[in-house]
Amino acid sequence: MSSAPRRATVSPPCVPISGTRLLAALAAMGLVVIGGAARAGTGLERLVGHWSCAGHFIANGASIAGELAIEADLRTGAVIVRHDDLAPGAYHALEVWTPDKSGPGFRAAISDRFSGMRWFEASGWSGDSLTWVRLEGGATAEQFEYVLTGPDDMRVDWSVARGGAMKLGDTLACRRAGP
Repeated sequence: MSSAPRRATVSPPCVPISGTRLLAALAAMGLVVIGGAARAGTGLERLVGHWSCAGHFIANGASIAGELAIEADLRTGAVIVRHDDLAPGAYHALEVWTPDKSGPGFRAAISDRFSGMRWFEASGWSGDSLTWVRLEGGATAEQFEYVLTGPDDMRVDWSVARGGAMKLGDTLACRRAGP
């Protein structure tokens, strides 16, 4: 038996933090590398968080608002996106983004009740812009462009092919509401 006196240890107070918030904070500090699509270096880690968005339809100017929840899924290495319009909007989509295993860029599956399952590709980041493109018959039929306009701000533009040209359908200005 040791006769050395026992030292009291004092632990810092515990602050509850969600796994997603902790992961985002550690990734931002470069202390952890996120697996798969959201790993450091792909740029997708910059989009992780909860976003509040407001915008309008181009054709009629009607207002729209929505929420985007973008999370890294460590079990699959994918990024999971939930895009939910706020009432009276009716658009609700579940998206899965992953690196393109056959080359540079990314692939995405987007499912919603209006269009069903759609497949998109992005060639990668162009500055602060990531554009998802859906092809039909070799031509662009639809695209979503995510543009980071500040550390906690982004714009999301949806365009669709009409009369042989891409037409902006709606635009959202989004602000990061939390991790």
